[in-house]
Amino acid sequence: MTRCAITEADTYDDNTVLEAMRLIAENTAFPDVKGKTVLVKPNILSDSYPEKAITTHPAVVRAIITILNEKGAGRVLVGDSPGMQAGRFHPVSSGIVQVADDTGAQIVDFRESTRVHVVNGMKIPMATAIDAADIVISAAKFKTHQLMSATGAVKNMFGLVPGLQKSPLHLRARSPESFARLILGIFREAHVDYAVIDGIEGMEGAGPTNGQPRHVGLLMGSESAFALDKAEAIIMGYDTVPIVSEAEKAMPGCTDADYPLLNPRDIIIRDYRRIPTGRKTVFRTLFIPNILSRIGIAADGRAYPAFIHGKCKHCLKCVNVCPAKALSERNGRIHICRRKCIRCYCCHEMCPFDAIDIK
Repeated sequence: MTRCAITEADTYDDNTVLEAMRLIAENTAFPDVKGKTVLVKPNILSDSYPEKAITTHPAVVRAIITILNEKGAGRVLVGDSPGMQAGRFHPVSSGIVQVADDTGAQIVDFRESTRVHVVNGMKIPMATAIDAADIVISAAKFKTHQLMSATGAVKNMFGLVPGLQKSPLHLRARSPESFARLILGIFREAHVDYAVIDGIEGMEGAGPTNGQPRHVGLLMGSESAFALDKAEAIIMGYDTVPIVSEAEKAMPGCTDADYPLLNPRDIIIRDYRRIPTGRKTVFRTLFIPNILSRIGIAADGRAYPAFIHGKCKHCLKCVNVCPAKALSERNGRIHICRRKCIRCYCCHEMCPFDAIDIK
């Protein structure tokens, strides 16, 4: 059976993280990488400083690459593509570039070379780095996610779709469930062999960008990204999350795992600030959809974005990323057309000033 190893790691001290990562590798089916090209795909949603808990911490990336080098990997590639990538992506602030320089890994820009994949009937460009790699490792971050409840090792591979080419996909998959199925399709194309979640410092609340860092003190790894994501959801206190539930429907048993170290059900964080999963059905049935819309709630219970104009710096990232073209600027304020809004929350995810609220 799949093994999912979860161990304590209280700090990002390089030696602490490396020893924790070695323990995880020893207790799971870590791939044979000798002489092979390995792609390590961290979560670099934006090139943010590590203490913001937005990105996979460089110490975790360093530990993974160190183990790959120890096991004789022929070449190690490291890459990601944020949703608002402009020009060549060189993640300096996140510390990933320094790690690559120190370990001999190569930073790859996912926008430089792409190949069209057919996923769930859709033509989707994805970085050819996965074609160059014999082994793919998803190195994710322990975070909440406004649309998907949590973002983990499976959702992390959405970053293979370059830059703003991610945004229109939300129009093709508007509900959390349909978007989860799209992510699963992209994940299958990525042929991921191993997954790690950096949960030493996680994010709770309004993730994946504007939540608050939360010390979790865990590092997690498995040959199954599905089992790893289920363990993350359990620890956060969710009954389930869309990616896990859709994966279990499509592939019964895919999240089953043995836990040789810590069992996620023994370390649930009861007060973790999770994403609300929608209004109660009885509430929805008492009001017709247009009345709900007037107070900022859609008929399915998911809220519309609300703009905090005092925080807005008019960078227009929200306007530019919106796949439904539901946002516009008038008289120095961002306005939302609820009739067009599909509640993908791309605007919330891309806002660098925490000026968008979802309630």
